Amino acid sequence: MASTSLTLGPHWERFIKSELESGRYTSASEVIRAGLRELEDKSKSLEVLRKHLAQGADQAAKGVFAPDWSVSDILDRAEKRLG
Repeated sequence: MASTSLTLGPHWERFIKSELESGRYTSASEVIRAGLRELEDKSKSLEVLRKHLAQGADQAAKGVFAPDWSVSDILDRAEKRLG
């Protein structure tokens, strides 16, 4: 795999050092890969949520609603999915 050089700045350098000192990770590369995986997961979740919101908006515009769901129910489900 190709190597990539990054300039992270003091904040992220301290964070990576802290993660390494905790013993959770054994290298800076592991910390960064974990962060990128988390970002990828969140991005995918947001993409799915946006798709569902667009579908819901289209259905609402056509007058199609789920009568047993409240806005609160929908927000609770979204919050649980996104963590």
